[in-house]
Amino acid sequence: MQVKDVMTKEVKWVEVPGNRAEALDLLRKIGTNAIPVVKRGTDELVGMVTLRKLFEKSDENQLAMLVDRDVPTVALSDKLEDAANLLLTANVRKLPVLKNGKLVGIITVRDIVYRAIAEMNLERPASDFMRPHVIAVWDGTPLKAAVEIMDLSGFRALPTIDESGNLVGITDDTDILKVSEVETESKISQMTGRSEGDSWTWDSENRIYITKRELKVPDKLVRDVMTKELVTITRKTPVSRAAQLMKKHKIEQTPVLSGEGKFIGIVQDIDLLRAL
Repeated sequence: MQVKDVMTKEVKWVEVPGNRAEALDLLRKIGTNAIPVVKRGTDELVGMVTLRKLFEKSDENQLAMLVDRDVPTVALSDKLEDAANLLLTANVRKLPVLKNGKLVGIITVRDIVYRAIAEMNLERPASDFMRPHVIAVWDGTPLKAAVEIMDLSGFRALPTIDESGNLVGITDDTDILKVSEVETESKISQMTGRSEGDSWTWDSENRIYITKRELKVPDKLVRDVMTKELVTITRKTPVSRAAQLMKKHKIEQTPVLSGEGKFIGIVQDIDLLRAL
């Protein structure tokens, strides 16, 4: 199979020059964490803008300053196995597909899992691809702390446990994006000061009003935004069956439970690429 056999041909993108609001609107609309950026009036790829970058530079409004320009790409005729390997080694979820430098499609982890692995008869058990060491978060954790945990760990989704250690949900970056807002904040900066002898005079200090628009995470708890309806598998679930469940429920990861129902690990869709 080649990249062109499974890629997404109808690509949503934002253009430069542009602003952060346009990228945020599209990220929310299609429920993703990264989108391509092209030069206005052409299909020439500039790079990718990610949700993580928007949070890192929360007060930057110019889209051009938020673009990751050094992104890996593939061609239409590249082998699917090579694209899967590039996704794994580059630790990204999307690869722009180029033809003569222009964007003609995008191939994602989801494309390969849904359109290839789910259609194969791969019987290897999910335990071969399970991550036994995962970053979990308590459902009473402030959402702002969860964002920092995601950033430090590199995980987009955090299994969520209650006070008894039971798995009660999963929280991912798109859950957080849905409740985050761009807020306007004004600050006064004093440019010059008065001397003691001027204390009786009218207030004639020079001030500059600085207005910033920042992407703000609300004062909520993880339990307020987490996904509570879980789709789980066991150690013995075949790889293709795990992929089929991800496709059916439109999810990117599934917790692995023991025979006693204890949470023992997680399988992410990107982990399944190693089955190729």
